[in-house]
Amino acid sequence: MERRDYLEQLTSQIRCKKMCPVIAREVEDHIEDQKQAFLEEGMTEAEAEKAAVREMGDPVEVGVEMDQIHRPKMPWKAILVIALMEILSGIFAAFFLKQSESYGYVAGIRQIFRIAMAFPVMILVCYMDYSWIGKHARLFAGGYLLLMVLMRHFFVLQINGAARWIGVGGFIVSLSLMSWLFLPLYGAVLYRYRGEGYGAVLKAVVWMLPIVGFLITCPDSVMAGTVGLSCIFMLMLALEKGWYQVAVRKVMAGLGILTVGIPAGILAYFFFFGAEYQKMRIRAMFVLDKEAGRMKDTTIGAVRELLSRCMAVGRASGVDRFWAGDRISSADYMMLGIAGYFGILVMVLCIAVIAGLLCWFLRSTLKQKNQLGMMMGFGCVMVLTIQFLLSLLANIGISGIGQCAWCLFFGYGRSGQMVSAVLMGILLSIYRHQNVTPELVVEKRAAAS
Repeated sequence: MERRDYLEQLTSQIRCKKMCPVIAREVEDHIEDQKQAFLEEGMTEAEAEKAAVREMGDPVEVGVEMDQIHRPKMPWKAILVIALMEILSGIFAAFFLKQSESYGYVAGIRQIFRIAMAFPVMILVCYMDYSWIGKHARLFAGGYLLLMVLMRHFFVLQINGAARWIGVGGFIVSLSLMSWLFLPLYGAVLYRYRGEGYGAVLKAVVWMLPIVGFLITCPDSVMAGTVGLSCIFMLMLALEKGWYQVAVRKVMAGLGILTVGIPAGILAYFFFFGAEYQKMRIRAMFVLDKEAGRMKDTTIGAVRELLSRCMAVGRASGVDRFWAGDRISSADYMMLGIAGYFGILVMVLCIAVIAGLLCWFLRSTLKQKNQLGMMMGFGCVMVLTIQFLLSLLANIGISGIGQCAWCLFFGYGRSGQMVSAVLMGILLSIYRHQNVTPELVVEKRAAAS
């Protein structure tokens, strides 16, 4: 059988057509290597060619084996866990919010509807091929930044002096949460600069500045820190993987100093030289007011008091007074509500499931052979994890800095549900396509440098 006929029969068994050229190249390389071995044994050109093709085995059988390897692989276990957590969060939301005078039963029903809408969005994104983003990474990233600016300019809603939301068609959308969608695009941008030197690192830093600056001017310093820190971690991962031809340790040390030094310097300035309300806000964030009387009247004080009343399993005494009061926002403290109404062990179990899911996402992402998928997925995991940790710190009374942070599954609002569904959909898509997404070819100018 001729080599061309063999490859045609083999690739005709492959259902994922975009993998056919990759598989054909791989098989052809094996044929060529075997042919060279036969030539060294003294065979003629024609004899070596036929023997090498014959050595590969039956093309249909080999093609079927290749098809089993290079096919989409759905992460059904992870999807089942997500579905169960969505159902559980909907039940808790309906229960908690109807206890609150600020939100009420109707808000609980709305939350269930939002969760029900977000799940199919996640599945839809899961079935999409993420790799097309990498082909036009800078165009998509720049376009998304421009879109954010235009939406804020034309549709902004001023709420309590902040410009973090826009109103479109009667819906209120959080610009802060929409900024998360920049991270997978940023990962694709980092991927496009592979093979370059210090200029790539400088470009990577420049790319993250607009989104961080945008969030600071909203103002939303916590979200700016979350997105900025996620970008820094992504850049450090790219450096650790050897994507750029630089002195890795020195560059990473510099990034670490800037990451810690700049926020610390800004906080120190406002704490010592800022207005009184700015000093009080920093004290509240980091629980610097140790006086019992002052702590008791703060949100953190209320959280700690409720936690002190919680049982291992069962309803805490006086939980309704805390939950329906003004000091604790039920929309931001659903984990605390679980501890108050059902017990600390139930809260710990929910936290463990979320942490386990995030660890699985991180592990499966870092194991990806496709470098584009690895970096895009890493960005998605980072922002979800950082926000979850901030929310957890607020819910257990350690710090107020995460009071409005988004807790995966147990956050309230349309924007958070949809954005987190898109990010989880991207993560599931990366896992699903891990065996069928060939590595993109970076431009020759990048590879040559």
